[in-house]
Amino acid sequence: MSDEPVLEEFPIEMMEDIDHVAKEWIQQQSDKEVKRIRDVGSSVLPLKISNCGIITNFDNKRARAINRVELDTNCDLSKVQQIMVSPPIPYPHKAHFNYVNLILVTSQPIPFLAPYLYQTNLKVTQPEKEEQGRKYASKEITLKNDLRDYLLINKKGGVLQRQFEKSPFAQSHPTSKPKKLAIFDFDSTLFFSPLLSPTIWHPDLLKLATAESVYGPGWWRDIRSLDLGPFEELKKTAWEGYWNEKIVQDARDCIADTNTMTVVLTGRRFHPFHQLIPDMLESKGLQFDLIGLRPDPESVSDNQWEATRNKTQLSYNITGSVFQSTMHFKTCFILNLLHNIPSLDNVVMWDDRYHHVKRFKEYLDTVKESGTISEGKVIYVPGIRPEYNPEWQKRVIGHIIETHNKALLEHVKEGKVTGKCQQRLEWIENRGKPEDPLDAGSSNLLQLKSLPAQTVIALSTQSINSLKESYAPIFQSQMEKNKKKEWKYFGGEEPVFFGDNVYISQKVMPKESIPFGIIGTKLNDIKVTAYSDSPKLPCLLLQVQVGDNTDSKYILPLWYKPSEFIEIFRFKDIHWKSIKQDGSSSLVSSVNGEINYAYRLGVLETSLGKRTRDDTTPPRRSIRHKR
Repeated sequence: MSDEPVLEEFPIEMMEDIDHVAKEWIQQQSDKEVKRIRDVGSSVLPLKISNCGIITNFDNKRARAINRVELDTNCDLSKVQQIMVSPPIPYPHKAHFNYVNLILVTSQPIPFLAPYLYQTNLKVTQPEKEEQGRKYASKEITLKNDLRDYLLINKKGGVLQRQFEKSPFAQSHPTSKPKKLAIFDFDSTLFFSPLLSPTIWHPDLLKLATAESVYGPGWWRDIRSLDLGPFEELKKTAWEGYWNEKIVQDARDCIADTNTMTVVLTGRRFHPFHQLIPDMLESKGLQFDLIGLRPDPESVSDNQWEATRNKTQLSYNITGSVFQSTMHFKTCFILNLLHNIPSLDNVVMWDDRYHHVKRFKEYLDTVKESGTISEGKVIYVPGIRPEYNPEWQKRVIGHIIETHNKALLEHVKEGKVTGKCQQRLEWIENRGKPEDPLDAGSSNLLQLKSLPAQTVIALSTQSINSLKESYAPIFQSQMEKNKKKEWKYFGGEEPVFFGDNVYISQKVMPKESIPFGIIGTKLNDIKVTAYSDSPKLPCLLLQVQVGDNTDSKYILPLWYKPSEFIEIFRFKDIHWKSIKQDGSSSLVSSVNGEINYAYRLGVLETSLGKRTRDDTTPPRRSIRHKR
């Protein structure tokens, strides 16, 4: 079993108060079972029940019951390895309730005995869902309980309870009875958290750098992803320019309301982000009642990496997790607060991810159906990135690759199976130009190299400059109309001019399959047929054709947000205005270039200084992403 009991996602709990009559009857049944076991020559340690309930999980096709049992003991219940269940017997004082004895087996020679009383006809409302394009309406069902899944809690509570008890709210306002719970996500909601830009990095590197335990802990678990400069300087300016000021004001309003408990809730792990995020919030003057960093693991190893069975792979997340995902953690977190503060009757959440907003709405609807709260609301916040900063990105990834190389060499050449690595960047004043991430020694196992990423027509310098000068007035006019749009209002990343490539394919096409010729073929008949006339989109794109081929149209992006490079090829609501319809003779309608690949920074793996691959295709791995 894991170090802590693991809940499923979307836990909704139906608690049953154990009254005086029930407690007496339960104690009688427990005493009777203890006597029976001892009479046959065995031993058992009886435990008393404090509370119990059923958590409903709607994540699978069939709703599942998770049996929550609170026991009056300080014993570490995470050590339970097996649970044996006695045949159920009806509870005589209330219909549709059964009683069982639970034998809790640990590594110790004598097991525990725990009593459990549960409802057999629990009615729950299964939320509306969609599977394979088919929608299923919400409906009431009777929850089937096969007594297989349990959440055992001792007097100390679990990891979430310990987190709550250490919070400013529990420490300073233990008798407060707020009615409203305001929950703010951190990344891209309160704070413009940086991500790696697809205009710089090869698609394979983007996947590997954000995956867990490949080149490091993984972007969302690596403190370097928020290491934005010299700490003391950033603290003095309160990380100026990185905050979504509208959402910050919403948080301030909630914090000022004495009837509201205000928390920040993020999938960022307590280790290592407790060293940074609380200071960031404090510098901004945001005194939350609870800072909900994902508290697993609670403790970390003295080492930052350990070797796996694969000789050239390391694991950076050595200690196991309690929660299965960020959604799992957040729903359990909410449930724990509602149990600790029964006065809470209204939950409002702010989040930037559409799929999380949808699932939280479903979750809160289910909580309402259970009668735990009367109101639940989720506010969608457009996810926004900070200003484009290629130098910072290259510095961070260069450092991640550098420390991973060092760890690999210590393992492969020196035989170490565990080790440490520097997890913070060095910010030295007046250090001059940042180091070039491509300036890597041949002895490194991993090297950053420019690798082909897309198939393009690379435009001439003259064409690029002419396009910028010609279409700048149109772009500026569209941006003026865009002032009141959400992305503009919230601040953050602005569109940047690129205008260097006509994109034939988002993949690296084999040289013999590229239309219009082989790599290096000159093309002088690239015609601009239309430009995007969609002011609500923060970009200006051109539509082009090559020669007289009117069947195929290609995109030539001029201005766009670097973080949205992939999305601009997926926009469905673009309105195109033809060059002829515009009627302006000053617009450039023809450009020239040559067939080529668009190159992005990626990783080449070598073996003890010798390359294991002759081509320029980065290695692929099976990876898992989490946020």
